[in-house]
Amino acid sequence: MSDSWRILVADEIPPEGLALLRAAPGVEVDDARLGRADLLTRLDAYDVLVVRSGTLVDRALIERGTRLRVIARAGLATDNIDVVAATQRGIMVMNTPEPYSVAAAEHTLALMLALCRHLPAADAEVRRGHWHRHKFLGTQLHGKVLGLVGLGRVGQLVAARALAFGMHLLAYDPYADEREARDLGVTLATFDEVLTQSDFISLHAVVTPETHQLLGPAEFARLKPGARLVNCARGELIDETALFQALVSGRLAGAALDVFGIEPPTDSPLLQLPNVIFTPHLGASTHEAQREVSLQIAQQVLDALKGIDYRNVVNLPFVPGPHFATTRPYLDLAQRLGALQAQMAGDGLVSVEIEVKGDEAASLVKAVAVALLTGLLGQGPGVQVNYINAPLLAAEQGVTVTQARGLETADYANLISCRVRWNTGERLVAGTLFGGVESRLVQLDEFRMDARPRGQVLVMYSRDVPGVIGVVGTLLCQHGVNIAEWRLGRDQPGGTALSFINLDSAVPAESLLALRALSQVIDVRSVVLPP
Repeated sequence: MSDSWRILVADEIPPEGLALLRAAPGVEVDDARLGRADLLTRLDAYDVLVVRSGTLVDRALIERGTRLRVIARAGLATDNIDVVAATQRGIMVMNTPEPYSVAAAEHTLALMLALCRHLPAADAEVRRGHWHRHKFLGTQLHGKVLGLVGLGRVGQLVAARALAFGMHLLAYDPYADEREARDLGVTLATFDEVLTQSDFISLHAVVTPETHQLLGPAEFARLKPGARLVNCARGELIDETALFQALVSGRLAGAALDVFGIEPPTDSPLLQLPNVIFTPHLGASTHEAQREVSLQIAQQVLDALKGIDYRNVVNLPFVPGPHFATTRPYLDLAQRLGALQAQMAGDGLVSVEIEVKGDEAASLVKAVAVALLTGLLGQGPGVQVNYINAPLLAAEQGVTVTQARGLETADYANLISCRVRWNTGERLVAGTLFGGVESRLVQLDEFRMDARPRGQVLVMYSRDVPGVIGVVGTLLCQHGVNIAEWRLGRDQPGGTALSFINLDSAVPAESLLALRALSQVIDVRSVVLPP
């Protein structure tokens, strides 16, 4: 892996994050606001592109970024990035959802309070010299039902704050855990129940084909009469024409909007209504959130480049989890096993079976499968395969990947086994970790052994007869190849032996030919594994 990286920060981020990037060894940072034409011309010189919402990172731009490894969004939404195109190229797309969550939750409550107490209109009246208290009779939050559409990070933070106001909480989220919701004091409900029972509705969903214009004419018709709507999530969740009609008809008593389908909403008829409060997409606009986002995206980029952690990578096929440091050695082992399989297999890869045993490793099946595929598919010339695109490439090549049960393997506390089939054969390999960190190959087909799967290796099948080690060692010596370690397994005394020979340097082609010519040698392969 390279120790030198070039990073382009295409949209402005606070200086704390820039300073963190620039202080990292081997990192060169360009902080430049480039137009589309310049981006297309210059992007191929960078490993990382950092953006906010101002830069459109579409397929055409991604295809120009021939060196790109990371597209980092300093913020939550990634809808300005073609994640599919990035995934196909093996480029990580990451965001920073956590720092904005508190800011967005607080802004939601601020809008809710402003809406039910008429704060903008009251402020304007006082500024004009008027003192008409009777015009601004408000509504309390206490005792009212708040319906949350979406119970993710922001939804949960809003729920906690709404409880402090004495509100009753409903939430619609098909992916929410019922026990977690109950612990929050939230009752999970159907979408229709949220619409018909809530005094206030707050949106906290992401935009998908299923949630686009989630609130339309039919949904507004189902609302509890006199309800109020707050949206600090995405403008595309609402049919704004239907919202206008609901407000004019009185079905909705009011709405507070921080986001819009088109921003800024200069031609929206909603701007003419007195019972709507507007803010210009301020949900994340706090000093604390901006600073934290800047620092977090910088640290995430550095950690991902070094392979230390992949948190908040939205197109990673597995969840790295909070303890990735303990997961990483298993992924390293799996990738080594995959690389070994690839270099010993024939043509026409057909299927991969993976079995993971042990309390610690068993929870990592999906991550292990991704890492193994990365090693298996990444051996061809010019092929850029990584955790991001390995499953996609396997599917495109028609390779079936399944979880196996009962493979005939060695008995270890934690074991990763992989059987690969190709057009003319199959092979089983298995490995474990010694001390929780050291990758070891413990089985290759029926041969049991203890070998280090790293660096330059000779994998040799030979007859189990006296003198093999001497004659092979002598031949390698004659060609200037030093043996670092020799591990051996055999099927039975006098049968077939399998040698896994770690070397200090590559084996010249003439050495391989000479080895294969030895009467004791059945077959020998030169394999190159990660160091």
